[in-house]
Amino acid sequence: MNEIEKAKQELLAIHAGHRKAHFDTDAQALIAKQAESYIYVRDGAIHRTSREASLEQFERYFENATYYEWDDLEPPIVQVSQDASLAWMITRTKVRRTQTDESGEQRESEFVYAGIMMYEKQNGQWIYTANVSTFE
Repeated sequence: MNEIEKAKQELLAIHAGHRKAHFDTDAQALIAKQAESYIYVRDGAIHRTSREASLEQFERYFENATYYEWDDLEPPIVQVSQDASLAWMITRTKVRRTQTDESGEQRESEFVYAGIMMYEKQNGQWIYTANVSTFE
């Protein structure tokens, strides 16, 4: 397997890890490969955030949540640079979850996420540095 194909497999493994982190509601696992300084684009705005702020956000998002679906609707599209130092992945994922709020009421949400994650190879590890998200 050449370097680019190896990189694609590593990136798909990260994606599979993100799926597992959602089902496990494990914020620490979800952000384990996130850069210290991370860029997130959504709803016409650019946000810069730290890994610590992302951890806090996902801890709240996962609190009292249960995932029933977090499944690719089509295979992820992965592109790796010729020197295997940069990469991106486009995914389209169906999510169905419930979350119990402070009053004890369980709320269900269902949506389709499509987005692109940007990755850099740092110290031999793939680290995601940016995400552009859309929701249906």
